[in-house]
Amino acid sequence: MSDFATALRRIRKHGDGILLDAAEMLRQLVKDTCEAISASEGSILIPSDDRTELRFLVSMNPTLEDSDITVSLAGSVSGYVFSSRQAMAKVHPDSPGVSQVDQLAQVETKYLLAVPIVDDDRVYGVATFVNRSGGFLDEPFSIQDLKAAQGFGEIYATAMKLYRKIEFSTSVAELEIAEHIREFELDDMGDLGEAGAVAMKYRMPALIAEKSLTLPDREREMLLRIADLLGEFAEEEEREHDDL
Repeated sequence: MSDFATALRRIRKHGDGILLDAAEMLRQLVKDTCEAISASEGSILIPSDDRTELRFLVSMNPTLEDSDITVSLAGSVSGYVFSSRQAMAKVHPDSPGVSQVDQLAQVETKYLLAVPIVDDDRVYGVATFVNRSGGFLDEPFSIQDLKAAQGFGEIYATAMKLYRKIEFSTSVAELEIAEHIREFELDDMGDLGEAGAVAMKYRMPALIAEKSLTLPDREREMLLRIADLLGEFAEEEEREHDDL
């Protein structure tokens, strides 16, 4: 039977599907890079909320993508690349992060290449590529491979911006769904209500984004950037509150 709850769940399901499609886009970009540099597998890692660790956003290794494993920024190759914005290639990398990931993924990292995903003013994460494929099984990543991966890293930054905008839009939709739940007094909507509560931090950025639709392109871009900064500020406030 069609009712308000059914309609709201339909919106949420569609939003979830759009976000999953965006993640698949990132996954395919990683696959493209692996084919270009003859890497066995690759992943994209992004910072945790407190920016002390990196977690797997997408990976060609399902075990890693489906896990909650994290890599510390301190003392890890990926952490150094994230913090310094400098790409790095290593032979037999030795760090607690690599050992932990290898143990979970049941692989031995012989060769590691990591590049930052960065634009002019923001580091979105790190792309990592592990071991070789094809006729390069016993060859380390070359300077040419590193340069090619850096080029793909720049493309990843554009893809990550798109992913973040989709994530923002779906979170705003969750917020509005929560408001509809209150408006229509739908008591038995725990699955939707909890998701809406998580999206509350996007309230102010969402209002700004809505206003931007009536503005010329240049002003709209500026206002959306402000909304993005407000979203980051809200996350920082939430982290500081959790630390109290």
